[in-house]
Amino acid sequence: MQALPPELTGQAFTAGSAQRAGVTRARLQRGDILALGSGVYAPKALAESTSAREKLQLKAHALLQEWPDAWVSHASAALLHGFWMPQRLIDDPDLHLSHPGQAQAWARRRGVCGHRVSARAQDVLAQGGVRVSSPVRTWLDVAGLCSVRELIIIGDQLVRSPYPRFESRTEPHATIEELATLLENCRGVPGRRRCLTALTEVRVGADSVQETLLRLALIRAGLPEPELQVPAQPGIRWSPCADLGYPALKLAIQYEGDTHFTPQQQRADQRRDNIFLAEGWRVLRFNSDDSREGFQRAAAQVRSALALA
Repeated sequence: MQALPPELTGQAFTAGSAQRAGVTRARLQRGDILALGSGVYAPKALAESTSAREKLQLKAHALLQEWPDAWVSHASAALLHGFWMPQRLIDDPDLHLSHPGQAQAWARRRGVCGHRVSARAQDVLAQGGVRVSSPVRTWLDVAGLCSVRELIIIGDQLVRSPYPRFESRTEPHATIEELATLLENCRGVPGRRRCLTALTEVRVGADSVQETLLRLALIRAGLPEPELQVPAQPGIRWSPCADLGYPALKLAIQYEGDTHFTPQQQRADQRRDNIFLAEGWRVLRFNSDDSREGFQRAAAQVRSALALA
């Protein structure tokens, strides 16, 4: 079997790149090579050892060799950044690429959706060797396909403070001011007005999608907007925090996802709640069952607790 040229090993490549390297189309059909779609191929061992996100990055890297002025954008950029996205956009089979000029070259390439975009220099960055829309610009790019509520969720994730122990960064993807500046400088872009509406409800401090949805459900029920990351002992640096709460009334609200139901985490949560209780707080804890109900019962329970304050 003909070995692949060195320049094609360890990466994905297009059929055109393979042909220029002297690899025939018949060779691309052999069992040690997998087709990734859109005329992109990769060594089977490499393709089978990567996640869906990594495959997307491999495919994008190969295609961008042919279009060096283009970059990954829209839903594809959101997936590369690891953002929460509505399932219908996760399931989008197309690779979205943007270009500052007339994007005609890829219009005939199956599985690639091309966009003509006017972008600022800071709207495109390098990530893993691939040019990709910045997190801030990606929020605007997907706005035409998202509801206001979905844009609030994504916005919350952009501005939240990361946990360096678990993430490879120490700063948020963006500040609320940076999102506002983007929208000011991108008049006429589809979805901008929807982003402007969403921005009024984007908040720093929501560490998960469910925390955002719980906050929005409480507001939708006519309750006062809760504060986020509320400390049990204000002024004490290592005080545990509630996900949401009403500190003036000493009501703490926690959303507990599946990771909170391991024995170790349950012990930690118990110790956390005991600090709140010892300080005179009441604690309400909600989970995925409440989320499936749209937090309607949760909102009623919060209303009752506020009435007792």
